[in-house]
Amino acid sequence: MKSTNLQLIESMHDGLCATDLEGRILHANPRAMELLEIDNYITQNINFFYEIIHNPSLIERIRAGVASPKGARDLECYLKSLQGNSFPVILTANYISDYDGTAHGYLFLFKDMTDLKKVNDRLIQAQKMESIGQLASGIAHEFNNILSGILPNAELIKMTTDDASTKARADMIHKAAYRAANIVKQLLSFARVQEYDTLERLSLSEAVSETLGILDKLFGRDIRLENKIPIDLPALEVNATQLQQIIMNLAINARDALEGSGWIRFEAHVENVAQDRQDLKPGDYVVLKVSDNGCGMSEETISKIYDPFFTTKEPGKGTGLGLSTVYGIVQNMHGAIEVESTLHEGTTFFVYLPVAADKPIQKTSEQSVKSADTFHHVLIIDDDLVVREMAGDLLDFLGHKIVKAESGEEGVNLFRKTPDQFDLVLVDLIMPGMNGVEVMKRIRAIRPNVRVVITSGVGQKNAAREMLNKGADGYLQKPYSLDAFRNIFRDILRNSEKNA
Repeated sequence: MKSTNLQLIESMHDGLCATDLEGRILHANPRAMELLEIDNYITQNINFFYEIIHNPSLIERIRAGVASPKGARDLECYLKSLQGNSFPVILTANYISDYDGTAHGYLFLFKDMTDLKKVNDRLIQAQKMESIGQLASGIAHEFNNILSGILPNAELIKMTTDDASTKARADMIHKAAYRAANIVKQLLSFARVQEYDTLERLSLSEAVSETLGILDKLFGRDIRLENKIPIDLPALEVNATQLQQIIMNLAINARDALEGSGWIRFEAHVENVAQDRQDLKPGDYVVLKVSDNGCGMSEETISKIYDPFFTTKEPGKGTGLGLSTVYGIVQNMHGAIEVESTLHEGTTFFVYLPVAADKPIQKTSEQSVKSADTFHHVLIIDDDLVVREMAGDLLDFLGHKIVKAESGEEGVNLFRKTPDQFDLVLVDLIMPGMNGVEVMKRIRAIRPNVRVVITSGVGQKNAAREMLNKGADGYLQKPYSLDAFRNIFRDILRNSEKNA
């Protein structure tokens, strides 16, 4: 029986240690020796309390717990190996006693929770980023509506005024608003709703080489860029702009951590992900590894690095959107990003990107840009007054006749009264009450061949493709520009005339 019990103990997947009353290890099973990085507990004279637990308050909890009938059970804590590596465990402790109840030592049973904690941390991080992403998407929607009233107005002023001073001021307004629009795009990238339909089969090695060729001139001689990406990696099926954003933002983040001098190293390998990872689908991934020997980060900083607008830089030195943009893009690519960092030693980011399928890439066909000088009657439906008025001004400037409605219900009623009057309907996707898709269905029930363009400031992922699949003739992303209006409207209306 003793032999059988010993075999069970030795084969356990959990660590088990028996100690004397002082805490000196008398026996450890193979799993305990592996976790605690012990070579020989007899010659090393290891004290479990002071060298492994290494936490006075936890030691007191254990001693108080084992004195009770239930013992010290299921304590969530960290143990430290002899090499100084901490790891999370579920710990149970009891006295080792004789039949008469006399205690001779302690029995410690501990389960390694490292993998489970990683999964749980990823889940918490994903939930946190999802919540922040929803907030970012909402903020972007409101900002895009505001910018839809600024950018086109600045364009119209530039085009309609002869006064040089007014034209210059309008140009300044346009440039400032354009910068704001780019920040909104970064927010939408983080929120995973920015649309990038054009996909290509790209080499990571070539993409890194091209990007580092640009950055090498910008970073200066004191920062060494090392490209160790193998040239024979499998291709990626990605958007070229997004891939460059990942490389550039990670490089810039590393540059800022170097504080003037050091190295940034780019490496990559192929890794097969099994089914036990919750954040990635099983399959082959190219893992981009970006390392630096900079200042490193604390655990507190690491927990916030993907939050929009979080930055450790001085005011005016950064937007705090670089890593949040990378996070959003990687999630959009169905990949994952991880980080390891040690204060005063450096940081390494690991970016998992899915290997391209063997089939050819099917690129999304875009509406061709055509020109026509025919004027038409347009119904504008948008609940935002500024956006509604601005859209009307733009179309009026282009020579179209305009009717405006402030809700889906009002728009449908106006259309029902004179359905043959309108050549095209411009409708906002997200409105209180009846949304843009429902409006399109209602007016198409009245007149099936009416042309519909759906517009939105949210910029949902693959929104253009989704709206076209639902029957829309076009999709416009806010904030509007005069060229975008001109191109999509002329193309749709000209095609309408050809098909009439």
